[in-house]
Amino acid sequence: MTVDGTFLYLRRPLHQLFTWLLATTIFGFGFAEAGESAPEQDHARPAILELAPVKTDHPRDTLRSFMQAMDRYVLAQRDGDPAMHRWLQDATRCLDLSQTNLIGREEIARDAARYLKEVIDRVILVDYDRVPDDPTLKRWRLADTEIAIHRIESGERAGEFLFTPDTVARSRDFYERVRNAPLLPGALGGGFAEPWQERYIPPVLKQKILGLAYWQWLLISALIFVGLVVRQIVRFLAFLAKHATARTSARWDDELVSALTGPVTHLGTTGVWFASIHLIGVTGTAYTVITFLIKSAFFINLAYLAYKLAEFLGNQIEHRLKAQRQDINQGLLKLLKQTLKILALVFCLLLGAQNMGMDVASLIAGLGIGGLAFALAAKDTLANFFGSVMIMLDRPFKVGDWIIAKGVEGVVEEIGFRSTRIRTFYNSLISIPNSELVMSNIDNMGVREWRRVRETYSVIYATPPEKIDAFCAAIRQTLQSRPEVKQDAIVVYFNALASSSLDILVNYHIKAENWSQELAIRHEILCDVLRIAQQVGVSFAFPTQTLHIETLRAVHSATATV
Repeated sequence: MTVDGTFLYLRRPLHQLFTWLLATTIFGFGFAEAGESAPEQDHARPAILELAPVKTDHPRDTLRSFMQAMDRYVLAQRDGDPAMHRWLQDATRCLDLSQTNLIGREEIARDAARYLKEVIDRVILVDYDRVPDDPTLKRWRLADTEIAIHRIESGERAGEFLFTPDTVARSRDFYERVRNAPLLPGALGGGFAEPWQERYIPPVLKQKILGLAYWQWLLISALIFVGLVVRQIVRFLAFLAKHATARTSARWDDELVSALTGPVTHLGTTGVWFASIHLIGVTGTAYTVITFLIKSAFFINLAYLAYKLAEFLGNQIEHRLKAQRQDINQGLLKLLKQTLKILALVFCLLLGAQNMGMDVASLIAGLGIGGLAFALAAKDTLANFFGSVMIMLDRPFKVGDWIIAKGVEGVVEEIGFRSTRIRTFYNSLISIPNSELVMSNIDNMGVREWRRVRETYSVIYATPPEKIDAFCAAIRQTLQSRPEVKQDAIVVYFNALASSSLDILVNYHIKAENWSQELAIRHEILCDVLRIAQQVGVSFAFPTQTLHIETLRAVHSATATV
C-alpha cells in the first residue's frame, strides 16, 4: 500500500482520535473520576458530550467555546458530518444578536461566525491563559483588534459574555481586510468558501451602482424574468389540468384545480425568487430588504394556498353531508369552514414568522397572556359565542321554526354568533343574546308532529237535545273523514251549560308542516262546521241578557198611593 493510500485508510480513525482528544481537553474529562471506574466513564462520555453547555460565564469561556465549536464545525464539514450544523449553531450562541434584524438573523449569525473565525485564525494564535476569566468585567477586546466581548446586563442572557453587536455587524469588513493573509500554523479557519461570484465574475461587472454591483442587477433582472416564465408555465399546466378534469364525471377534481390555480401560480413565481436569494450575494441593508420582500411574498402566497385548500375541504364536507341526505345545521357548518380557514392562515403565518427569525414560542406565549386578558374583557361576547355553538350543537330550533322563548313568540329568522333574530307575528324583529337564549326554556312550536286544536261551539238555549246530538255526530264524522286529523284523539261532546249558551267542546290534532298550512286546514274544518249547523238547524249563540218584568201593574198602584 502506498503512503497516500495508507493516509486515506487511516484518515477517519485518526480524525476520530483527534476529536476525542480535543473533547477530553475541552471538558476536562479524565479516564476516571472520583468514585467511578474508567470503563464507566468511557461509556458515559458520548452522552455527556451531546449535552455539554456552551460556556459564556466570562471572556475566556466565551472565546474558547466559540473557537472550539468552530473547529469542530470545520472538521465535520470536511467529513460531510451532519453534526456540523449543530457545532455552527453552538458558535452562534456566543454572538450578541440583539441588534440584528429578525429577518435573516440565522443566516447573518452563521456568516458572522465564519468571518470571525477566519479573521482570528489569520491574525492571532489565541493563548487562553491570557484571556481574563473575571465575570465582573464589562468589556474585553482581543489584542490589537476591534473584536470585542461584552457582558449582557439584561434579558434572558443577562450575566453572559458575548461578542458585541458591533463585532458581529463588522465581521465581514474585518474579513475583507485580512482575507489575503494566510492562516496561522495549526489554524483551521472558519470553513468559509470564497463565493462563486468572486471567482467567476469579471471585474468590470463588480462595479457598483445604488449599492449593488452590475452583475447583481443583471441577476435580479434575470430572476424576475425566470419567475414570470415559471408563472406562465404554471398557468399553462393549470389550463391542461382543467381540460383533463372537465372530462371526468366527478366534480371535486374541477373544484380542486380551480382552487389551486391562482395560489400555485403566484407561489411558483415567488418560490423561484425565494430559492435564488443566496445567488444574488447581497449583504447588509439591501439583503435585509430583498429577503424581507421575497419571503413575505412567498409566505403570503403559501397562506393563500392553505386558505383555498381549507375552503375546498369545507366545501367537500358540505357536499358529502348533502349527498348522504344528513340534516345540516348551516350555522355549525359555516363555523367549521371558517375555523378551517383561520387555522390554515395562522399556521402559515407562524411558519413564515419562524422562518424570518421571530421567536414564535414567545409570540404564542404572549398571545396566550393577551388572550386571557381579552377573554376577561370580552366575557359577555365570548359567552354569546359559546351560546351560539351550543345552540348549533344541541339544535333546539332551526331557521324557520316557530318558537316561544324569553316571552317572545315568532319565527326564527337568523342564528348568529352573538344573537338569534326572531320575526314576530307583528312583523317586528327581536334579537335575543345567545347566552340568555341557551339558558331559557324554549317552546318550539315548529317541530310539533301534531298540532292541537281546542275550540268551543256555543249554541242557543232553545236548541233541543236531538239537534245537539246530530250536530256533534256530524262534526265527529267530518273530522274522521280528513286524513290530516289524528283519528284516535277526536273529542266532540256537549260540555257545559253556560250563562248564555250551550257549549260543545271540540278537541282534535292536525298534521301540518307550518303555521300557514295549519290555518288552511282549520279554515276548511270551520267552513264544514258552518255547513253542518245550517243543515241540522242549529243556531250559534252570542252573549245576551233577558229582563223579566212580572208586576208592572202593582208597581204603578203603589206609586199612585204614595
